Amino acid sequence: MKNKIGYLCTYVPEEIIHAAGFLPVRIAPSTTPPTRADAHLQSYTCCLARSCLDQALAGRLNDLAGVVFAHTCDTMQGLADIWRESFPNLFVETVVGPVALNSPHAQKYLVAELRRFVAALEQHFDVRVTEDALRASIRIYNTRRRALADFYARRAEFSAVQWFNVMNKALTTPPEAISDRRSATSNQQSAIENQKSKIGVVLVGATIDEPTLPQILDDLGARIVADDFCNGARYFDTLVAEEGDPIEAIAARELTRATCPCKHRALDDRAERLLKLVKDNRADGVIFYHKKFCDPHAWDYPPLAAALDREKIPHLLLEVEQVAPVGQTRVRVEAFLEMLSEG
Repeated sequence: MKNKIGYLCTYVPEEIIHAAGFLPVRIAPSTTPPTRADAHLQSYTCCLARSCLDQALAGRLNDLAGVVFAHTCDTMQGLADIWRESFPNLFVETVVGPVALNSPHAQKYLVAELRRFVAALEQHFDVRVTEDALRASIRIYNTRRRALADFYARRAEFSAVQWFNVMNKALTTPPEAISDRRSATSNQQSAIENQKSKIGVVLVGATIDEPTLPQILDDLGARIVADDFCNGARYFDTLVAEEGDPIEAIAARELTRATCPCKHRALDDRAERLLKLVKDNRADGVIFYHKKFCDPHAWDYPPLAAALDREKIPHLLLEVEQVAPVGQTRVRVEAFLEMLSEG
């Protein structure tokens, strides 16, 4: 039996998939322009949806026993339906979590949804997801989150490219492997170069899947002092309680972790978090790295930009499809960094 189950969003509960006997792996967009997906999705759909579906249609995801979606936006919901139609024999599920995380009913609703997801896994694969297995998986993934948080605290020792390589590889490998990967990636020369940098930036976006922007920042001598990505710091924010009912503990983490624009806790929650990241890390500016046609982040940008403007914090918006254009991106980032250095 195939032992991997793919997912596209970190709101998918990895611990439950792991406790069922599978390795959850994040499906990332490729750098190859999609061709097959255009028959199913409009050209103005985000590159994450189009590229991941294209890989599946091309047979490059045939090693997966299933795919699990989180209903974070209409595109993901539509993509899940297309996936079911395209691969009728594949396990395809959508975990529909609450949007209003501070609702008095959010915890009860999410616990019920997670139990439904457990039952779907058990029925399709004829497995049993026990509380002991869930607790063991929670401990394993908490260990990985702690290791990544520790790695993040030492990010001055690494280049930007190394940091995102570690994060992206961590989400496609067994969780037990992260400690070995962390120690193997250290590079003292990168640490020396990063320490010389005088410009620190915070990166904000959905995901960062290819190295163009990190490489440009490394080349120009900038430091990423903090980030707000699903495959960055948001991934390991907050641990799952290791005592009590494991499903309730997984749900509680989902409701308290740092939010993306697809979730709502308070009107100014996202802006306050970003301002805190800038101030706590003494950043010189913010770079928004947005995937074109990503509606949640497009709606998120105006209030965040306004909050930065009120605090007179410089910011730059980069909107890309699958791969950032190297020349154009470098020119814009270099000009932004020069402005920061002069300020």
